[in-house]
Amino acid sequence: MSRRLILNLVLPLTVIIFIFFSKWWIVDVVDGTDGIMYGFPFIYKAPAFYTSCAYEYFSLELIADLSIYFALILVIVYLTNKFLITIKIRRIVSIILFLVAAFLISIELFIASMPENKFSLKRDYDIEIKRTGVEYPFNENDRKEFDNYHK
Repeated sequence: MSRRLILNLVLPLTVIIFIFFSKWWIVDVVDGTDGIMYGFPFIYKAPAFYTSCAYEYFSLELIADLSIYFALILVIVYLTNKFLITIKIRRIVSIILFLVAAFLISIELFIASMPENKFSLKRDYDIEIKRTGVEYPFNENDRKEFDNYHK
């Protein structure tokens, strides 16, 4: 597979899919409060316990999740390109994918760079999972789950 295909298709798709499709976890923190955490297959974002409206990010889990998403998309694109159809990305499609990925990652970086947020190497507390689900755009069923949880 060419470097161009990886750069123009796999990398932006990884960012887009990573941001739009995730898993939420409603958990009880051992010796702490309960909350909603995010990440798939590992939890990389959790509510901060020292203040409201802040998040704690776990760097190792975030890197692992991104690597797994990238590897999975790379394998799918590679197998599709090799066995099904030859993938040719038009320049306009590549530009649109890059713009969408850049916009989404800039929003996520803006939110993550708030001074209240905390970055840790890894999660250093135990949790007990109560419920999980998949987060994706326009998923009304899980929105109802969140609303029921917050009542």
